[in-house]
Amino acid sequence: MSATNKSSGFRFSRIMTIASREFRHTVLTKGFIFGAILFPMLMFVVIGVMPFLISNDQVPVRGTIVVADSDGSVARAIEIAFAGYKKPKDAEKPSSATAISDVLSKSQRGDLQGLDALTDITTTVEVTVRRMSIDDDLAAIRDQVQSGELLALVEIPAVLLAADPPTDADISLLVPSNSPAKTTGLFARVARQATVAARVERTGTDLAKALSLVREPRAETARLTSTGEHAKENLELRFMIPGGFMMLMWIAAFTSANQLLTTTIEEKSSKVIEVLLSATSPLELLAGKILGQSFVSLLMLSTYGAAGIAGLAFLTMLDIVPLMSLVLFLFWFLLAYFMVAAIMAAVGSAVSDLREAQSLVQPAMIVMMVPLLLWLPISENPTGWLATITSFVPPIGPFVMVLRTTGAVEPIPPWQIGLALAVNGVSTVALVWIASRVFRIGVLMQGKPPTPMELLRWARTR
Repeated sequence: MSATNKSSGFRFSRIMTIASREFRHTVLTKGFIFGAILFPMLMFVVIGVMPFLISNDQVPVRGTIVVADSDGSVARAIEIAFAGYKKPKDAEKPSSATAISDVLSKSQRGDLQGLDALTDITTTVEVTVRRMSIDDDLAAIRDQVQSGELLALVEIPAVLLAADPPTDADISLLVPSNSPAKTTGLFARVARQATVAARVERTGTDLAKALSLVREPRAETARLTSTGEHAKENLELRFMIPGGFMMLMWIAAFTSANQLLTTTIEEKSSKVIEVLLSATSPLELLAGKILGQSFVSLLMLSTYGAAGIAGLAFLTMLDIVPLMSLVLFLFWFLLAYFMVAAIMAAVGSAVSDLREAQSLVQPAMIVMMVPLLLWLPISENPTGWLATITSFVPPIGPFVMVLRTTGAVEPIPPWQIGLALAVNGVSTVALVWIASRVFRIGVLMQGKPPTPMELLRWARTR
């Protein structure tokens, strides 16, 4: 068999046949179609419609709340706040920026101008406020809240309206057990804001002016690059975008590489691999299996990547990732995949079941977890010494470079990109070569699984 393989030579057509078989046997299965394609698409759809499903408009707020305070000022402020949302069903819902403002501008509303700035409500509500004194017996009211006859009971301690209220005094808000979380949050927010408004009114201070004085202005942050350009700072995107690209590469690479490990073990234990070796050489078989799973990885990468780009396009945020970063991302992905696939193929050929594979794969997985641990430090400083050094450390270098090229405000020096491509490229070739030497021996071995040192001896065997 060996002489036949050597005489026939290393044929690319056999490699492509094996790759096509590997691709079809992986992709054309219900598990892959649902797990790798339909399930992520379903998640994107659910995320897209979630804002509409949890919209405030879905559950109208109607009923009566009781407000108990010392002089009725807080109850009056809460009544004013909710009065702006008593609109007919067919009327257009007012915006949170104008609804209370229109109500409070009327003279009979007193001097509570500015409460609209404290309250941010977008739900059309129909709430009636009943005023009571904090000194009254509220036991019957609590029973009505418990039974659901009332929406809530708000108790405002008198000390909260003092000129110098104690810091440990709190508002008491009682709601029925089935009160929606959004409704409860709405009542708590309005009660807090109305208490502030009533307290300010007692001092004779203009609430609108006081709010404008204490309102914190937004800080438009920009980084001044080495070329003198202003790069707009977005802290959330600086961390999320690089992490998203790295996780995309991680999922696509490890899903296919793990599939390569599983299929190799299954074919070896079922003797199918001996049949394949009768028609091809171990090196051709290994190359075909790795190449076939690379097509699977590219399919997953295209599916997830297209969904991500569509999401950025929908949010008009395509400009946050330069085109060159996307091109480099493809190179980093290929290097990462072939490194991981080489390790998985070598391990799969050396063992007979998945339990034996775990002891050999675990050290490699620990190393591959390093980019996840370094995600935040590298995203925080993509041009720092930690990011620079780890860029040249295989097999984590491609993952680190993805974080750097997609998250850096200033461009990564070209020499670092070129050197990282060279170092990780040579490392990829070396790992594939080592995997091929382990594969040609381990694929026909049976019995006790080898140790890592034995695998190294196999790699040195000629």
